[in-house]
Amino acid sequence: MNYTYSDQLDGFFALSQAPKWLKANSQTPLSFYSIFLNFGETMIVQSDFSSYQIKPNSIVFVTPGSYVSSIETKDDQHYLIDFNQAFYCLELHDKELSCDGLLFGAMPGLPILHTNTKETADNQHLIRLIEEEFQQNDSTQGDMLRLLLKRLIIISVRLGRQQLFRNIDPPQEETDDIRKFQALVEKHFRTMHKVADYADLLYKSPKTLSNTFKRLYGASPLQIIQERIILEAKREMYYTDKPIKEIAYDLGFSEAAQFSRLFKNVAGQSPSEYQEQLTIPPL
Repeated sequence: MNYTYSDQLDGFFALSQAPKWLKANSQTPLSFYSIFLNFGETMIVQSDFSSYQIKPNSIVFVTPGSYVSSIETKDDQHYLIDFNQAFYCLELHDKELSCDGLLFGAMPGLPILHTNTKETADNQHLIRLIEEEFQQNDSTQGDMLRLLLKRLIIISVRLGRQQLFRNIDPPQEETDDIRKFQALVEKHFRTMHKVADYADLLYKSPKTLSNTFKRLYGASPLQIIQERIILEAKREMYYTDKPIKEIAYDLGFSEAAQFSRLFKNVAGQSPSEYQEQLTIPPL
């Protein structure tokens, strides 16, 4: 099962059923947003340099720019929804969705949400509605698909607020600060390396922002920034032939030595040591 919608504005939306084993094109970063819905047995997703076990009744969100090298499953009860910015702009609809930086963005690992029996049944029904809509093929098809996607995202945002933070019912204003920070990091990590830079954009003090992260989250704002920079550096070293100095410059460092110090602090080894081991697959 594989459905694809596109329009004259290059809007793209697709629903597909994952086979038992899929080898993705790991040499090409995703150019679209991707949502995995697991209604079957545990699936394994290899994304960038990590392996994720996705348990039954889970939803996973993958940000554009990520490298997904493989998906392994034991059955066919796994669905992938892909869409691009032209089909549905998350940044433009941020006020109504509040998902940018919560489900997609610079985060410590893939966001994985778990659904109960009712929520799982609702999502299965939503998949059936999307399948039915692909049979219509009229001028309103794109609008209906956007409505169904919006419904899934809003439901997932509600779950995310419950599951991705330390507190069971955290204040929305504070969770918004965290997700907006992560959305900004994804957008500016190449040029903005300090917490204060992002705090200014959020009209918060760095201390207030850091305290919010400490109270509600499993990572500090500085950790989010640095890990995002190093992830991109690893991608560049693994998937391109760029020298370390060029990578450092592309990531906003005027001196390669400064970049090397940060890389070693975060990754536990120098960039040159990391490059030396790239003959061995990272996964």
